[in-house]
Amino acid sequence: MPAKKSARKRKSPTPAKGARSGNARRGDTRRPIERIFTIHQAIQRGRFPNCRQLAEQIEVTQKTIQRDITFMQNDLGLPLAYDGAKHGYFYERPVHEFPMMRYTVEDVVALFLARKAVEPLQGSPLEATLRDSFKRLSGALQGEVTFHWSDLDEAFSVKDAGIVPADVRLFEKVARAVLECRTLRFDYRKIDGEAWESRSVRPFHIADFDGGWYVIGYDEDRKARRTFALQRMKALRVMKSKFLRPADFDLKEHLGGSFGVWHNPGDTGKRQRIRLRFTGWAARMVSERRWHPCQQTKWLGKKEEVLEIVFELSGFEEIRRWILSWGPQVEVMEPEELRDGIVSDLKKSKELYHS
Repeated sequence: MPAKKSARKRKSPTPAKGARSGNARRGDTRRPIERIFTIHQAIQRGRFPNCRQLAEQIEVTQKTIQRDITFMQNDLGLPLAYDGAKHGYFYERPVHEFPMMRYTVEDVVALFLARKAVEPLQGSPLEATLRDSFKRLSGALQGEVTFHWSDLDEAFSVKDAGIVPADVRLFEKVARAVLECRTLRFDYRKIDGEAWESRSVRPFHIADFDGGWYVIGYDEDRKARRTFALQRMKALRVMKSKFLRPADFDLKEHLGGSFGVWHNPGDTGKRQRIRLRFTGWAARMVSERRWHPCQQTKWLGKKEEVLEIVFELSGFEEIRRWILSWGPQVEVMEPEELRDGIVSDLKKSKELYHS
């Protein structure tokens, strides 16, 4: 007799846990941050993509795209808007850096403390690794906060003067005002001033430069952008009044003609050629660093013992102090005004030591 067929119907294999059906959208397997960055790139191209187009490109539903766009607007603070005439999304102002995360005031204070904590490690392999990690973290704060690492030569060391609680409290207040766009009121004494002056400032940016902290913002009384050193502030208050950070504020452009952090509003657009010649050990040290984005360097002579460096700057104040720090290893070739100023400073120093 022929064998009886089994009465039981063979079941199809059960899909493994977590497996997706064949008609699942491929884009669903992407991490949210990957989808968001893809949306950001599409908008940056300026073609006004809409939810339907983005959903087809990324292979997700339009609802997913809408949720991602809402997150980009509310949590990442991107200036994302919809153009009804062109039926697509665009950025209302330029977005130079993609914010991977949104920092709180507490996060910024933590970065500030971390920056100070690793100073004793300068010159070590561990410091180089930490510096790269720190740059990636602080990259999300571009336009609001700038942390600079001192790329000092290994021949130098840095002594950490320590942080007192008052420094942290002051930094926290200023960071809060910058991130929340709130007006600051404080008493301030200029570096060459004898009296304290009351200031009301809309802080746009806080920057770490050569170990010092500075606020760049709009001085409401003087009707101009100014730079203030945190260490010369007192009686600082964060006001309830808020302001809109100007879309045209660009730190690089603001400080473009300055050798350091100071900016003179009257020098906007002005540049002067500064040509210096370094010899000996100073020539080698100067050649190893980039002191300013505009610098041009070249070695003179076959033995490369003399280094010439040229800057195009708007003022002499900061570079004048920098030149004096190199002593007899540097000579100002031009302009004559700067050369005369250095000679005058050296004469006064000589008189001081011979009095």
